[in-house]
Amino acid sequence: MHFLPDTEDADAAAERFWPDAFKQVIQRELRPKIGEYLNERSLEHIYQRQYQDLYTDSRQFVEKIIDMTMIGAVNGADRGFESIYQAFLAEASLPAPRPYARYLWPHVFSGDIKTHIHQSIVLDYRPDDGFQHAYRVGYAKTYASYEEFICYAAGLVVEATEKGVDDMLGLIYRAFLARRPLPPARRNPKRLKQY
Repeated sequence: MHFLPDTEDADAAAERFWPDAFKQVIQRELRPKIGEYLNERSLEHIYQRQYQDLYTDSRQFVEKIIDMTMIGAVNGADRGFESIYQAFLAEASLPAPRPYARYLWPHVFSGDIKTHIHQSIVLDYRPDDGFQHAYRVGYAKTYASYEEFICYAAGLVVEATEKGVDDMLGLIYRAFLARRPLPPARRNPKRLKQY
């Protein structure tokens, strides 16, 4: 018995996905902020040196870099959610926060951006039956309230979103330094509820 409901009702066989409206907030909050730093002015010399044969112009190249960074952010959020989901399945404590040292430029996560993303995750997952069940069955003794539990989990996803940006920037910068093609950046598929 793990910290997820065992659904045997008629719709259990239907595909149901975990909420992910918060990803639109990640896009809305981070994309313009990243674009303030990663722009044609800051990346023109990289484009001219090694990517002008691959992209029509520097604007297309910059858009590719920003797209890749956003994919990194959203995939990072997915990894954060996965760590929570794995804790539910293993009947284990939620992971402890483990922030990265912030050494990659640009670091775009202001307090306001973190707050907006955190609030959107809480709104997405507060009504979720899987999270409600996990709290009742496995975490009610650890967290004083469901709200505290859901806020802690949302904090883990925000942290993982930051790590996703840093991880992708690291891959991009390594490609720049080694004068290699840009690394692949693929979005994860929607997460299917499997309980």
